[in-house]
Amino acid sequence: MLEVELKFQIPLSHQKQIYQFFLSKNARPISLYAKYYDTPERHLAEQKISLRQRLEDTHWIQTLKAPSGHHLQRFELEIDLGEMDNPALDLQIYQSNPQAKKLLQQILGKQAKNLITQFETDVERLVYVVHYNRAEIEVSLDRGEIRHADQTLAIYEIEFELKQGSIQDLIKFIQPWVKQYHLWLDVRSKAQRGNLLAQDLKIAPAQFASPLQLKQKDSTDCTLKQIVNNALQHLLPNATAIASEQYNSEHVHQTRVAIRRLRSALRIFGDWSTDADPEWQEQLRTLFRQLGSTRDRDALSEGLLPQLQQAGAPFVQLPDAPEDNSIPIEESLRSLDSVNLILALLQFVHQPCATKQKTPLKKDIAKKLQKLHQQICKDADHFLELDIESQHRTRKRVKRLRYCIEFIASLYPGKELKNYLKDLKPAQESLGQFNDLNVAEAMFQDLVKRKQKVWFILGWIANEKKYILEQAQAHLDTYAKADTFW
Repeated sequence: MLEVELKFQIPLSHQKQIYQFFLSKNARPISLYAKYYDTPERHLAEQKISLRQRLEDTHWIQTLKAPSGHHLQRFELEIDLGEMDNPALDLQIYQSNPQAKKLLQQILGKQAKNLITQFETDVERLVYVVHYNRAEIEVSLDRGEIRHADQTLAIYEIEFELKQGSIQDLIKFIQPWVKQYHLWLDVRSKAQRGNLLAQDLKIAPAQFASPLQLKQKDSTDCTLKQIVNNALQHLLPNATAIASEQYNSEHVHQTRVAIRRLRSALRIFGDWSTDADPEWQEQLRTLFRQLGSTRDRDALSEGLLPQLQQAGAPFVQLPDAPEDNSIPIEESLRSLDSVNLILALLQFVHQPCATKQKTPLKKDIAKKLQKLHQQICKDADHFLELDIESQHRTRKRVKRLRYCIEFIASLYPGKELKNYLKDLKPAQESLGQFNDLNVAEAMFQDLVKRKQKVWFILGWIANEKKYILEQAQAHLDTYAKADTFW
């Protein structure tokens, strides 16, 4: 009952070409009309669960879908209601399935009686089946719309569903399609898009990092794959929002954070798996840079400008952003390089885990964390004497350590770990403030030639940098005395 599929959006310039290709394959046409149900408070949507009745040609199918631990897989239970005339929603059919019964009871409880139609979809599907290596893959082209009241949202997308075989074969089969038709990965379901439409919303909330539960008995290979999967769960919804051009500054920020988390995991734990590709680090670095400095300007607007106003600065305004000749960030996330990188990471997390373990997992973790800890403590010994680049390196080390600790936190006693983070966090914050001031200083130095009032800002920044630098040194000194928890 696990549905394994990947869905992609098709650029307008390639939609006709793909449609003609499906016709040449004698793809089977299916008319799909569906009603999606939820409570007025949207209890199901909050948990990313969908409940629908769909008329597939002449048969009504009632389907319950819920997320699993991976983006490619979802719990799916389909029940054929037969040839009926607009049947009523029937939850009794789930009484014989323990998983579905428990799921609905936990999410809905007594609210089950309040389920109503929230939106509809009307889709013309073209579908054919491919046998690739040892896999059987169903390829579907969906054209139609999502409807709520008098509002509509167009659907024109392609889905690849694995019926039999390995996820590795599924992804290998998809890659030439991505290259030929410039497809880009979309992790939104029709239900998620429909729920936004029903609420008259254009932009979904940003996705934040979620806690990861690891098992001490797992191999290092398996642990790294779980860590990467956790980072992808953080990254993909935000990357999809940007690629679909329905995003705000928080989506950009969370995408950057997710990429930093991925890079940190691969840099520190990357040698845990022979399946990990060393080139991913540089590819992620390139993607991070392509996301630009938008978030830096947002952070300064929210943090620095109010401080300058309070200090009585005669001029309080960020310099105009320099002309950016790079491609827009939404195009970066739709690019062939980005889509292939995401597919490679998805393929990695679904590869079988190596079970052989030379050393206990926690012993290997301790070795990694101890090295980072010692590097930061060494920097702390003479932080004020370091040049700007080395101080910046210290900040990155602290942030990298923080992300890695978050990944493996479930394996350690909460009290010792919290005490350690309590000493690490102030150092991270002061180093972050120092970096923001350096960014701001570079921005305003170019402007001072044209606006003399900016001298006040540069003077204030120089004074603030001195104070924050001393604060960072004090926080690092405190951290260097912290007891490690590993």
